[in-house]
Amino acid sequence: MNERPATLGRRSAILVAGTWTATALGFLAMMLTARRLGPEAVGVLGFGFGLAGVIGSLLLPGLAQAHLKRVAEGQDVGRCVGTMLVLQVSLQAVQVVALVAVAHWAPALLPAGVPASVVVALLLAQILTSIAGAFTGAFLALEWAAAHAGTLLFSRACRFVATAAVLVWYPDVRMVAWTYTLEAILVFIVGSVLLFGRGRFVLKPPDGAIVSSYWAHARPLLVTTPIGLLQDSLDRVVVARWAGLTAAGHYQVARGVWELLGTLNAYPFQMLFARLSRLFAARTADNENEARRLFGAAVDHLLFLVTPAALLLWGLRDVAIAALYGPAFLPASTPLAVLITTALLQTALNPYHFVLYALDAHARFVPVVFARFALYVALLAVLVPLAGETGASLVRLVLVVVPAWTFVRWAREVADVRFPNVTWLYFAAFAAGAVASEAAHLASAALGLSGATAVGTLAGLAVAGAIVAVGHPAPRANLAYAAVLLRFPRRIG
Repeated sequence: MNERPATLGRRSAILVAGTWTATALGFLAMMLTARRLGPEAVGVLGFGFGLAGVIGSLLLPGLAQAHLKRVAEGQDVGRCVGTMLVLQVSLQAVQVVALVAVAHWAPALLPAGVPASVVVALLLAQILTSIAGAFTGAFLALEWAAAHAGTLLFSRACRFVATAAVLVWYPDVRMVAWTYTLEAILVFIVGSVLLFGRGRFVLKPPDGAIVSSYWAHARPLLVTTPIGLLQDSLDRVVVARWAGLTAAGHYQVARGVWELLGTLNAYPFQMLFARLSRLFAARTADNENEARRLFGAAVDHLLFLVTPAALLLWGLRDVAIAALYGPAFLPASTPLAVLITTALLQTALNPYHFVLYALDAHARFVPVVFARFALYVALLAVLVPLAGETGASLVRLVLVVVPAWTFVRWAREVADVRFPNVTWLYFAAFAAGAVASEAAHLASAALGLSGATAVGTLAGLAVAGAIVAVGHPAPRANLAYAAVLLRFPRRIG
């Protein structure tokens, strides 16, 4: 690899910047919806997202990841995209049947207060987004950061404008749901134009060899991906059913903020997966050494950036929720605190999954996901009735930790990728910073000082920063790397 060390990071930074801007627009749209229509309407949308995710979990058997991997390995892009389009259209035809069923039998399927048209709109948006993944997945595999970020940003901006118009002229949660369908249509159109508009690739039909290669990677994911997607959606449905639509609205807000923090991880993880797939495609000693170096550096750099971001959000979570959504959503603060901790743990632990995916060793996950899903359902059944939205957040935290040690061990076995000791330093820094933040906030409030939130936030950041500065072997190098990422690039790409 002859690229400058920061190249992958720069492309990841472009993706994160574009994604954060798009997510901010989504936040503003949800904020306007919350303020105009209230917590129950947000709960309706949360239930709709959850139900769409539950249905979609049965129709997304790992093809998106197989698509990204095969393109990253250097297979013909036009044929890969053609294969993905054919496979996804075939699968999504099944979901259309589910959409019709929801529209027809809505009274028996949906809780009181949830319009069938909301679920239909969100299901249709999910179908279109899945098909458009043929284009956006190719962007990630090719490391076309600007194309991927631009597609998402343009489509999200259009949805924001449409949402604002709906809330002004026809304030109804059903019309808000249809703006998500509009966004999915635009992702499909813009993605296809950017990928093929330059004439660099030619769309080709699938052949037996490429379909077999997709199937070889996707086969274990026929089990793991649906269960993972079900775990990502079932909690929203359960909170709405067992704790009510208002609690579901609070949980939807907490999850939305958590997912914003998660974008710091999501696209760097995808870029890391694409690069590891390329390196492991030919398992030479040089490639494997480079893969291990890249992995360790990526985890270190991500934690260096995510830890202060998590502490900043921890200290300001009440202010952010009240300012964005209104005082009626302040109960979302406690589940959000749990989810912030979850996001930090995901940054440290999720990359080990991608080592196994890059080596086509992910069949190992199959027996684990069944046990973890059983734990997930049991915890939801106990914690949601007891603690509502906070209980659901605790379930997500447990799922990140259990059984992460197994994934770490497997990554060491198949590629000699080891757990960096510096990870414990970031865990300690976050824990100490969170405790210092809460203590300083309470002390300032007890003394009647103004700006207790700011004092607590700064105290948490200072304590965590001091721990990292003293304990990290090369804090200045990480600061220099962060500066490179934050510098505006001369050429976007």
